[in-house]
Amino acid sequence: MKKSLIAIAALSAGMHAHAFDLMQPSLNDTSNLVWSGHISPDTDTVVSALLAAHIYGGTATVPGELNPESKFVLEQCGAVAPVYLDNYQGKRLGLVDFNQQTQLAPGMDEANIVAIIDHHAIGGNPVNTSQIVTLDIRPWGSAATMLMDRAKQLNIELPQELACAAIGAVLSDTVVFQSPTTTDFDRQLVDAYSAQAGLSNINEFGEQMLIAKSDLSHIDAATILTMDYKNFEFGGKKVGIGVAETLNAQQLIDRKPELLLAMQSYKQEQGLDHLFFSITDTKHKRANLLWVDPSDQQVVERAFQSVQGQDMLSLDGVTSRKRQIGPAIQTALEQ
Repeated sequence: MKKSLIAIAALSAGMHAHAFDLMQPSLNDTSNLVWSGHISPDTDTVVSALLAAHIYGGTATVPGELNPESKFVLEQCGAVAPVYLDNYQGKRLGLVDFNQQTQLAPGMDEANIVAIIDHHAIGGNPVNTSQIVTLDIRPWGSAATMLMDRAKQLNIELPQELACAAIGAVLSDTVVFQSPTTTDFDRQLVDAYSAQAGLSNINEFGEQMLIAKSDLSHIDAATILTMDYKNFEFGGKKVGIGVAETLNAQQLIDRKPELLLAMQSYKQEQGLDHLFFSITDTKHKRANLLWVDPSDQQVVERAFQSVQGQDMLSLDGVTSRKRQIGPAIQTALEQ
């Protein structure tokens, strides 16, 4: 029997919030309920939708094509991908891994949102609901970590393929525990589920994932730009930030002219005020941040107090859009 969602207020990374089962009627009825993450789905989005549907009921969905890493994780774990939807009109919505209006997929009506499970800050331009919704917001490394914890607390067993995929999602969002967003909860829950997942070597699995997502030589620049991409609203400005995490950053740096052309076209087509793209070197823990015009460069200068060239800045120790790149750009635009 599926359990209703739990309302949680986790106020700091060092404090575990104990939740109470609210048994909300709107979530006990799972008819027409779908779970979905943001546009340009990443592995955490894809797997968190699967986990939420398994724990609470409803259907796991995805609003876009799976990236190479997500395909690798699902294939290696033997998990079935969520259902693809190109329009969410009329669906009751459970959101996973995001809370921003700018990241809603086509047809998603804020009035139909009944739950949000997320590990991002509620800033910028969050969804505006017309009814009280169930929230689970925690400062943990991934939404999948939160859902693994809920399954454990509610004594809901995860099948091996789903436990394996959940660990993959945690490793993806924490860059195999190297990201500054990583918490002790992420490490503890991966350890707790590793036997159930049939994974004897977590680091090896994580390295295989990094390799799977690193070779982008066969993918065109426009696709690379939006494979791991999010829209934001900072200081009243429409901002896009794309990321490519790779062990072979030079492969993409060598394609900088191609990427800049794709960025120029995308910025104009989408009517963005600012657009940034990070070639994130996971081997050397370095973000190589690209932009396309002087207005973007001015934001970079305010955000990072440094510019090395006309279109790229290398930032040592920077690996996280959520914790490092996004907040710096937001502060620069809202000052």
